Amino acid sequence: MRIDIKGSGAACAVLLSGFLTATPGPATARAAEGRPPSHCEIDTARAVAAQLERAPNGRFVPPNALSYDDGAEVITFRPSSCGAARRNMERDCDEDGILDNAVCLYDRRAFEGSRQAIKATGTRKLNGTGIIMSIKNDRSFVFFVKRDPGERGTCFAPGEGYGDASHVGEQRWVNAHPTQRECHAL
Repeated sequence: MRIDIKGSGAACAVLLSGFLTATPGPATARAAEGRPPSHCEIDTARAVAAQLERAPNGRFVPPNALSYDDGAEVITFRPSSCGAARRNMERDCDEDGILDNAVCLYDRRAFEGSRQAIKATGTRKLNGTGIIMSIKNDRSFVFFVKRDPGERGTCFAPGEGYGDASHVGEQRWVNAHPTQRECHAL
């Protein structure tokens, strides 16, 4: 099947063809039946290809995720063409079964859209998919979002969800601080 995609064409077409043939589920069924991929599948492949152009050291995890640093940061793509994520915000960051293990950053309000799960502690630059619109801190310690690694940043309390965190939307550094349990402690 030939797919004509503009922009990140070659990378996206290769990724999409692998996405359609190597992934079990609706995409494989569509390919087997000779039906074209859905808008959701195409947009997901484009988002993955664009992310790999920004941060090429990610490992693709079918059907729609990239893993960085052996799972320290995992980006799960959910373009708007795929519809509402309908996530259970209270359990979304625990989907690996390990409680208090991640902070999740979402590119839409109300915990919708693509999700970036940060499992590493300490200060790190996000490989990030774009703007941060909501945050769930599913750890037992505070989490800071920063413009650069040297600043204090905006603190998010342990165990809390923030459905509208657009005030930190463009920030690209994070610090999961395991020695602090309250935001005002710093």
